[in-house]
Amino acid sequence: MQKVNAASVPRSERILGRANCLATDATGDCVRITGPKVGNRFQVEKVNIGVPGLHLAVGIIAKKYDATTCVVEFHGPLRNVYLALSPGRVYLVGTDSRVAKQGDPNYPVSGSHFFQQIGVSTSTNEILVAPLDASFGVAPGASARWFNQPFNELPDGARTTFTTALLFRHGGVDSESVYYSGQRLLHGVGNDYVAAESGGPGTGFDTIIMAQTPKVWSNLQIDFVPDV
Repeated sequence: MQKVNAASVPRSERILGRANCLATDATGDCVRITGPKVGNRFQVEKVNIGVPGLHLAVGIIAKKYDATTCVVEFHGPLRNVYLALSPGRVYLVGTDSRVAKQGDPNYPVSGSHFFQQIGVSTSTNEILVAPLDASFGVAPGASARWFNQPFNELPDGARTTFTTALLFRHGGVDSESVYYSGQRLLHGVGNDYVAAESGGPGTGFDTIIMAQTPKVWSNLQIDFVPDV
């Protein structure tokens, strides 16, 4: 593996290294360094984002030669390992050590896991691997506003209730903004939508209820400040 200044690495440059891994590690697992190199091989195992010291991923297993020998991609476009990515989305290390975007069942849980961005998808079968630092318990940028976030559900021509993967702040300057095909909607009874708490009063806002049914395949997005 080349020693380079990460800030100078072109987005298209692939940095790979041969490694010794565990038999239980699989292609597509996000891995951490477990010790010094042996010969020319890195020593890796898949991360555990719920345990301090076992959480910081350095790359993704791109290929396994046998049960305990693999190739790790540390930076650059990784193709055809994941085949159902959402293009243009940020992916974190998931609870199963695989990549996860907001809304996925393996997305980290606030207060219980480390949050670490592992890359950004550039197509349905390619992710640009670029690991960042990890923070415990709170998603990256949790104190800042998140823009252009999708809902857990897609408009299907019948649904009027949509939920978010994280609780969001409602009311005041931090209140959410909902957009329907690029047009900002008005909140309030008698207007375009109302915000709700799916778990009941006091559990936190995570739901948007539309006054009109969004058309199938329309674009519905929300800007919000995570309430964590």
